[in-house]
Amino acid sequence: MDAESTNDGADETKAEIYEALAAINRAFAQITATLYRLESKGALGEDYAYSQEVPIREMAAKINCHILTNVTERESDDRSHYSKMRVSLDKRKGK
Repeated sequence: MDAESTNDGADETKAEIYEALAAINRAFAQITATLYRLESKGALGEDYAYSQEVPIREMAAKINCHILTNVTERESDDRSHYSKMRVSLDKRKGK
């Protein structure tokens, strides 16, 4: 039994989810940094970047919470599943 047959692509899916979450967070950070850069060049009014940073960070946190709630549930299920598999293997090995 190889690793690919036991997880049916679950590891790749998990990696893609974490990579997507990182990309979302990088994008929010880039938006915020760009607003500050534009403000420093005089393209935006004083304190505009800060006034937008707060709702941007709030939205990022809301998205993170939503994604992580689902991911945490999946990780918890995986932990339980693989713990049971390990116990079964240990019993077969006589540990």
